Amino acid sequence: MTFQSRPWQVVALMGASVTLVDEQGQTASMLASFLFADLTFTVAGSPAAAVPPWGLLETVPERERERALAWQRHIREIETGLPDGPASSGMPRPEYDPQRTSMAEREQAKAEELARLGSPDEGEPGPPCAACAPTAPTV
Repeated sequence: MTFQSRPWQVVALMGASVTLVDEQGQTASMLASFLFADLTFTVAGSPAAAVPPWGLLETVPERERERALAWQRHIREIETGLPDGPASSGMPRPEYDPQRTSMAEREQAKAEELARLGSPDEGEPGPPCAACAPTAPTV
């Protein structure tokens, strides 16, 4: 497999954590969701995805698509620390930093944030928080 533009081999799985080793013997451990969400992740010999994920929502009404994408950003922030995923720039907010918080702590922080600000599908269109703001897909 390839991750961060380098070949790796999976050497251990423990719960949701994956341990990798590269050709120089360097190891890395991370949540599987972080690995899978990384734009540089590929499985050796597998074809690239023919359709970007947002293409699956083209037939959905615009308001519903915006709601789904807002939820996707929240989920991605819980999983990786960043609303646009690990390949995006920026630093995770402290309550969503995977290096400092557990998945359960990040889920709790997101539940509290949404309860305080309103969930992405309440009220009129318009993001109630930074993670809800849609971004244009990068090509």
